[in-house]
Amino acid sequence: MVICDVLENRAEFPELDAILLDPARLGPRIWNRLNKTSLFPPDASRLRRLQAMVFHSHLGYVATEDRRLVHSLDLPWVVSYYGADVYLLGRDPVWVRNYQWVFKRASKVLSLGPAMSAGLEAIGCPAEKIVIHPLGVDAVALRNQPRVRAPGEPLRILFAGTFREKKGARYLIEAAHVLKTRGVPLTLTLVGDAAGRPGDQQTKEEIFSLLAKYGLESVCTQHKWLSFEKLIDVGLASHVFVVPSVTAEDGDAEGSPAVMGQMMATGMPTVATRHSDIPYTFGPYADRLVPERDPMALVERLQRYYDEPETMTREGLEYRAHILATFDTRICAGALSSVYDTL
Repeated sequence: MVICDVLENRAEFPELDAILLDPARLGPRIWNRLNKTSLFPPDASRLRRLQAMVFHSHLGYVATEDRRLVHSLDLPWVVSYYGADVYLLGRDPVWVRNYQWVFKRASKVLSLGPAMSAGLEAIGCPAEKIVIHPLGVDAVALRNQPRVRAPGEPLRILFAGTFREKKGARYLIEAAHVLKTRGVPLTLTLVGDAAGRPGDQQTKEEIFSLLAKYGLESVCTQHKWLSFEKLIDVGLASHVFVVPSVTAEDGDAEGSPAVMGQMMATGMPTVATRHSDIPYTFGPYADRLVPERDPMALVERLQRYYDEPETMTREGLEYRAHILATFDTRICAGALSSVYDTL
């Protein structure tokens, strides 16, 4: 059962069983002004009737707002961190102080990999509470196919992510420019847009400025947003997925991009940076990762895929097999169930 204060994109999650607790309702607004530690009584009664065994909060900054739920439900508490809640907010002393109550009260704190575990320890989370729990991919059900580039066909490159500094889109555009000057025919599809966080609009303007500067507008297509099924359609029509993630100037960083695992599971060769827990996701193939902020390293990986289409196909199939064996949702769900069983 999912508890939320906003329900959106329901068509994407048709089987989701969710309870909407809208904080804008008059009763909770009055109650919350008078009581800082317990839930609005009718809501608390409704949730207790579910007879839940574990309460699981997602995102560290959300967990800090779940104090009323934690006190009212009095259940073992699991908290999952995902990226900016560690790497960006973890640089802010106010947030670090707010997290100390979470770390003290939580039964288990879940990270996406070893890099995030180290980041959580650095801001005060006891090591014995941290469990690595990666994002799962429904690899069995996901549509997939080998990526094959026919002779004379351009290399079709895909990027999907918010237009935010840590996503590193500018380095992909610089790499595409170099490839173009080398005579490599290519197309570039960008799925994403600015999302309203400080700096996003500046990053978006930088992206389109670079596209104009390098004369790439004619080979670039942008989709501001796509449904998941449409994104998979675009992915299956593309040859290679690029994840040029970087640590931003303000310290913001990825956890491990969910879309990366999804694209790998479709059989798509993926070029990514040695960033955060991306090496953990790549596992035995981590030596194929490239340094952050290094367009030429991206160029060499992409050039190889263009020159050796059979390598592109083979590596894509290797990534699908790896995701199936390691990060399929059934494996990850079983691991999470085991965590719950210890509480």
